[in-house]
Amino acid sequence: MRLAYTIEPAPLALGAMCFRDRPFAQILQAASQSAFDGIGLTVGQCISALERGIPINELGKRIEDAGLVVAELELVRLCDDGPTRHANSLVEDLIEALHPDRVHVAAFTGDPSLAADEYAALCQRHPNTPVAVEFMPYSVINDVQAAQKLVCHAGTSNASIVLDVLHFFRSGGQLKHIDAELLERVAVVQLSDVGRRPGVELAREARQLRTYPGRGSLDIIGFLRTIHETQAPYPPISVEPISNALELLPMEVVAEEVMFTTLQVLERAGWIR
Repeated sequence: MRLAYTIEPAPLALGAMCFRDRPFAQILQAASQSAFDGIGLTVGQCISALERGIPINELGKRIEDAGLVVAELELVRLCDDGPTRHANSLVEDLIEALHPDRVHVAAFTGDPSLAADEYAALCQRHPNTPVAVEFMPYSVINDVQAAQKLVCHAGTSNASIVLDVLHFFRSGGQLKHIDAELLERVAVVQLSDVGRRPGVELAREARQLRTYPGRGSLDIIGFLRTIHETQAPYPPISVEPISNALELLPMEVVAEEVMFTTLQVLERAGWIR
């Protein structure tokens, strides 16, 4: 399975973590009004929709009626044998119900070899869905090289990688690490930005302090230009300015600013011709 798309600049999704705790209808309205192609969903948001009286079999129809697709479904947590295992099972059930473009996977605990085996088994159970591993500097799979090893270990055509610009740079990634071989396995490029805040823990920065693409200090233009210059097909884009502060703003304002700033950085990097 070649994880390639022909749409230019690329399918653009509003990432699930942009709208934690927002009502489902509000998410759809904001994403549709700002002309996104798709949205991300977490298992928690699906449960929240259930609690609001929206059955699982109706979620997909409402998304389709809004002119959107489920771009990414989160999150299978590898090596977690506690209560989270029930959430993992629900995510797998939702794959069959919602037919997302990809499902995301991470590992915050456990042995790397066990994580690799569980990841391979997950890929085998869902051969028709890209299973994209998220590397994070504070997780078991802590950089892009570790993610590539996991994908190699799985040995399946749907094994793939989430290339998050923040995690890429914060884990020591350099632009020279982005080549055609890596991009063959990238299911999605995730964009956001951060400012320089000395002493802030990386996990807190990633989960609470992000901002819109191009508004911080990350070399997003260099990152995107490097992808563009490989001549590989553009991967899909998901944008996730995860921020406690932005969550206080109306969803429609956040969605429009996400679209506006993302199109700006894509144009500057040569993605929009």
